Amino acid sequence: MQTFSRAYRAWLLAILLVSNALNLADRLGMAAVSQAIKVDLRFTDAQMGLIQGLGFAILYTLLGLPIARLAEHTNRTRIIAGSLAIFGAMVWLCSTATSFARLLLFRVGVSVGDAGFGPPVASLIGDHYPMEKRASAMSIIWLGAPLGVVIGSSLGGWMAEHVSWRAAFVAIGIPGLVVSVVAFLTLREPQRGLSDVAGASAGPPPPFGVVLKFLLAKRSMCHILIGCALAAIGMNAIGQFLAPFLLRTYHLGFAEAGRLLSLIAGGAMASGLALGGFGVDWAGRFDKRWYVWGPAIGLTLAAPAFLVGFDQSTVTSAVVALMAAHVALFVYFTPTLAMAQNMVGANMRASSAFTVSLVLGLVGVGIGPTLLGLLSDTFGAAAFAPGNFKLMCPGGAPPHGELSALQRACAAASATGIRQAMMAMSVFLLWAAVHYFLAARTLRADLLKTHVALPTH
Repeated sequence: MQTFSRAYRAWLLAILLVSNALNLADRLGMAAVSQAIKVDLRFTDAQMGLIQGLGFAILYTLLGLPIARLAEHTNRTRIIAGSLAIFGAMVWLCSTATSFARLLLFRVGVSVGDAGFGPPVASLIGDHYPMEKRASAMSIIWLGAPLGVVIGSSLGGWMAEHVSWRAAFVAIGIPGLVVSVVAFLTLREPQRGLSDVAGASAGPPPPFGVVLKFLLAKRSMCHILIGCALAAIGMNAIGQFLAPFLLRTYHLGFAEAGRLLSLIAGGAMASGLALGGFGVDWAGRFDKRWYVWGPAIGLTLAAPAFLVGFDQSTVTSAVVALMAAHVALFVYFTPTLAMAQNMVGANMRASSAFTVSLVLGLVGVGIGPTLLGLLSDTFGAAAFAPGNFKLMCPGGAPPHGELSALQRACAAASATGIRQAMMAMSVFLLWAAVHYFLAARTLRADLLKTHVALPTH
């Protein structure tokens, strides 16, 4: 039987961690420079929300299914390497955008590269680690996320203030191309089912429709999917607009806002992911329901903490509250990814991972920032007394040379709009918590049906 040394598995996790760090560096780098892009190219919040949300999510999600099916049949490490190459090239091209259409097109291209990461990686982890260690392994990979958040937000904020927002995309795209080459040359494809008790999968992968029907027949998995969709809406909306919130509300510079974004999201994400992965794996040894109780408790605590954080009058008190909120929020993430693996057998893991990616991507990434951008424009217009907010404050500011009174009115309305929109999105987290709590009722029984043989036609 094929085996892999502890050193190789550590190298695998390291490569996947760095790859994930680059993905998050791009997304948070985009978040950090979004206000600079908005002002430079005169975009509305709705346009920025579309670029960061639905425009990114459509192909990211739709390509996930063919990539997941491809990962069930072919070499997963090659898929990951190729996706990284596309990602790096398209991130670099974002630096050349001069219009909404071009930037949207290049962000769609970035999403194509991102789409090749989740399902193949989840499937690889399922083959390299047994059930009781998968959440921990996924947590190690996802600890690359806070690293990427710190790099992307700090670098993006500094670049936007001292060089240009375009330089931030070049600085992230080139390493993506380098890592793609390293992954292609060093990663190896494992035998499927290698870490399962019963050994390798006995049959070919069943059709995706069969896998989906199998998952949706489990009531707990239905609640998990709904819960992670709602949590992802709130998480992506808040994450993509947190830097503009800090800039507009507390009148910070781009570099300082980037540093605070890295402190809030980076530090808290590391703590939340570790707690959700290692903590839940430990608690799950005593009761498997902790895989949904943990996310439910975290989301219940996160919602009021966000509401408090967005309502603070000083940046210091806001940062403290928002850090606590982010720690609680990120607890839900890795247990959800682990459940997608633990609910199915070895020949269904990539398809199961795609199902979760579909929810996280199309619903979370697609709806979250897009909805927040629309809400921010709506609330901002309602708070703008002088007249038509969109015409008088293009890009959130009046045309150059206008009176300072109008500048102040535009700035105040923009700050009010984004504050109220961020608070509105926090409510999704409480709704998500309800579904994770409901999932606990049938989780243990549903896990017993994990390895039921499925027909292939």
